[in-house]
Amino acid sequence: MYSLPIALTLTQGAAQEARSALPEAPVVPHVDKVPVAPRTRRAVAGGLRHLADVVAPPRPVRRAQAPSGACRQAG
Repeated sequence: MYSLPIALTLTQGAAQEARSALPEAPVVPHVDKVPVAPRTRRAVAGGLRHLADVVAPPRPVRRAQAPSGACRQAG
């Protein structure tokens, strides 16, 4: 990766920030951004879990099997 394009991009950003401190710079009102991604991610995950519960076949109830040597009698 070449460092010249990155340096130019960073320099332009720094210059814009420096110019924004001038008295004649336009004033932009601050707007609070609502974090959409975490809510959306949570909703999609919940929907996929619900869909998996609906679509998946019912699981049979299985008894826990004893270890292989536990059923044999010592002899």
